[in-house]
Amino acid sequence: MVERSSIAIETVLDWAYCEAKVWWQTVGRSIEEKAESLISPRTGSILLQEAIQGILKLGYQSHQKGNDFEFPVLLGTLWKVRLGKWGLNHLREKMAAYSVLYEDLMIRFGESGDIRKMGGSLYDNPTWSHRWRDLALSNGLTDLRKEIDAEQHKAGLGKIKKDNNTDIWKEPIGLADAFARSNWIVENNVFEQESIEGVGEEVYVTLPHISVGVTPDLIRTSGEDLVYEKHYYGIRPPRMKDLLGDYTIKALFSAKQEDSDKEASSVFVRHLMSGKMIHMKPRRAAGINEIESMASAVQRRMNAMDFSGPRMVNGWDACGNCDYKLLCFDGEGIMQHYNLPLSGRISLADDLIAEMGQQLKGYTEEQKEIGITFARVFLPFVAQNPGMTKDQIDWLITGI
Repeated sequence: MVERSSIAIETVLDWAYCEAKVWWQTVGRSIEEKAESLISPRTGSILLQEAIQGILKLGYQSHQKGNDFEFPVLLGTLWKVRLGKWGLNHLREKMAAYSVLYEDLMIRFGESGDIRKMGGSLYDNPTWSHRWRDLALSNGLTDLRKEIDAEQHKAGLGKIKKDNNTDIWKEPIGLADAFARSNWIVENNVFEQESIEGVGEEVYVTLPHISVGVTPDLIRTSGEDLVYEKHYYGIRPPRMKDLLGDYTIKALFSAKQEDSDKEASSVFVRHLMSGKMIHMKPRRAAGINEIESMASAVQRRMNAMDFSGPRMVNGWDACGNCDYKLLCFDGEGIMQHYNLPLSGRISLADDLIAEMGQQLKGYTEEQKEIGITFARVFLPFVAQNPGMTKDQIDWLITGI
């Protein structure tokens, strides 16, 4: 039986946007953890997701043991522990003040607030508006964000670019907003612990040549039905048109839990900043052809550690509000500092040399010479056919 390779749809989509996002999650993460005493490189958005996923897991595990804790208590404990680990306890008072001011503004821009567009409608993304910028500047929110985010590199986030012409409210979120938004989300959402069956557990779409993983934020039950829940963390509510074209959602429509044939009867999308839920009826096999071809192509590139130049080589503006922007532009920049294409090949070579050293223990020098002669013929073929599985390589060798 041929072994199927496996890849997460989230990795496929990150690669499609910019290979640097995947590099930071793989090669870059390994390099930085060794250099920075296990402080992993992360973005503000990842920090926010880690906080929410963290308390959901803690709540789920505690409920399983018969103990229920309030999510605000769990969140406060999580942030206290993390800030202590990063040496940022001195920021706790400023971060608390920032969260209060942030909440006050969000309420004013919300359904019960007094701030509207000229036509009377709500702002889709209040933080990008002139009104928000003016109010944030006058109430001290902007200055507090700058003070807090100036130290976010201690938590593994990229250093803030010091440029007075930069509109910080249109830049990726940092430590301050991750903290404030996590508090806002907990206050504006109800998570029923009784129905939760899993938190952040990967489910799979099994295709002819590859297995594609996708991670619902929550797996819930509703009577006999299985339900997947996907969370959106952005301020702007997702549009139905965008959701129907989202390959993460398409993958969830056809995904099953490992060692299970049960399919989800519903997929719910929760917009965390508003607490609103969108119910989507699964459309089986939606986008399967595109998912399989994209996943296979990215898997081949990843197997070969074939990173090319990141989007940032085209300049700051080319990266828009990408969450990894600050990491990529930190210091002299990711290309000058790490050289992505070269670092990928070095990482691959290191793994290969270590594995070969293990495999060749106990062989004589004469036997090793025979192996080297074989490798000179075999390796160029493998290089031209990246993505081969172990079973495919074994099959090829037995035919020699």
